[in-house]
Amino acid sequence: MKNSSRTHKVRPVFVGGTGRSGTTVMGDLLGSHKDIRTSVPIEIKFLANKSGLLQLVFGRESAVKKEKISPLNITGHIRSRRREKQAFIKIEKEFLDRIWNDWWDIDAPPPHGRGLHSGIKKQRLQELLDRLVKDLRFNRVWAGRRFMHGFISSQEDHGNQKYWVETTPLNIAQARRIKKLFPEALFINMVRDPRDVIASLLTKNWGPTTPLEGLEWIEKRLIDGHNALRVIPVRQQITIALEDLAIHNREKSYQGILTFLGLRDDSNMRHFFESQLTPQAATSGRWKTEIATPEFLAGYAELEKKLKQLR
Repeated sequence: MKNSSRTHKVRPVFVGGTGRSGTTVMGDLLGSHKDIRTSVPIEIKFLANKSGLLQLVFGRESAVKKEKISPLNITGHIRSRRREKQAFIKIEKEFLDRIWNDWWDIDAPPPHGRGLHSGIKKQRLQELLDRLVKDLRFNRVWAGRRFMHGFISSQEDHGNQKYWVETTPLNIAQARRIKKLFPEALFINMVRDPRDVIASLLTKNWGPTTPLEGLEWIEKRLIDGHNALRVIPVRQQITIALEDLAIHNREKSYQGILTFLGLRDDSNMRHFFESQLTPQAATSGRWKTEIATPEFLAGYAELEKKLKQLR
């Protein structure tokens, strides 16, 4: 690990989507460019996922809205502050527990496998966490930002790259909060035919277990992502359809990514694009033979109506 990483700051790029939408392959594609390095592991998980850093800094999004308390109601104010403190302590404990018990060493294939241990030394991460706990008492946003900069600069460094890429799918749904930590962050929203996403999900041992459950699952993901991106400046976001990148509009999509990042083409990235990101690898249309029941097709038609209303 080179010391230059401690003094050179890269611009973060957060790739996300619904899951099973091409986030990992986008990370691999970008990571092959000489001016980009990807996080190790490529999904750090502790930022956007449940009980992660964003919840520690900003609180749980599902929390009940605070009741308005009159300045004269001192007792109510004290109780409210006490509840906030107790909630914060609980989230802090969950965050630290998940760092070491869930995210440090993951016994699963990439991108879910490897864990944080593959990209940062345990002693260094502990130092960053100890400082985070202290800093949170003063200013939570500043503390979270300082922790993330420390984490990124402590990972394996290959030189003075311009960008650092991370690919946890929930990055898009959490884009609003991520931007508060990184005002300069860029976001790449990966989209894919929802039917193929659901078909792919059903082959995994996590998430929905039936096609109809998959419709409910992906509806929430798509709506959450749409709402989050509404507050992100256009110049800081791009949406890439996996089918366009791999099949229908390959070169246009590829060049669009380079233009978005302000980069020239790179021979290694070009080779990965042409050899790995192929039409065959995209498995487009698998849903037709795997989940195309009348009930599913009717449910998907209703989902399409809801999504059109968002535009």
